[in-house]
Amino acid sequence: MGFLRKIVTAAVSLPLAATAVIAMAPQASAASGPACGGNCLVFTYNSNIAGSRTYFWGSDVPDLASYTFLTSGAGQGQALKNNAAAALNDSPDPSTIFFNSNYGGSCDTLGWYTIADQLHNTYNNNASFRLGYSNSKCYQFN
Repeated sequence: MGFLRKIVTAAVSLPLAATAVIAMAPQASAASGPACGGNCLVFTYNSNIAGSRTYFWGSDVPDLASYTFLTSGAGQGQALKNNAAAALNDSPDPSTIFFNSNYGGSCDTLGWYTIADQLHNTYNNNASFRLGYSNSKCYQFN
């Protein structure tokens, strides 16, 4: 009877353990890179869409601390958080950049296919962003 009990216990425990592992799996993260084929948000180190760039697509980023400017030019290798002067929304949906991490504080919303030659509320103070999101309380780039 002890052997049968061990088999039943294992049969019940394995699916529960698998469910726990799946529940703890991280959420999808944004992809970033030195280029994008479209439908992305681009941060640049200098105003007027100049200097080094980093492209984002796929999902929101609640904290830009782990990202750097990737392409050649002024600012390459520098932290992206609190260092972007301009942005380009190469997407048919708006995107919003926030002053604070976790989508808080002052913000700039870029309309679809819009260039912000110089960010207004988040100039060199950008900590997070949301793709496909518009906020009427933000400075609007259209």
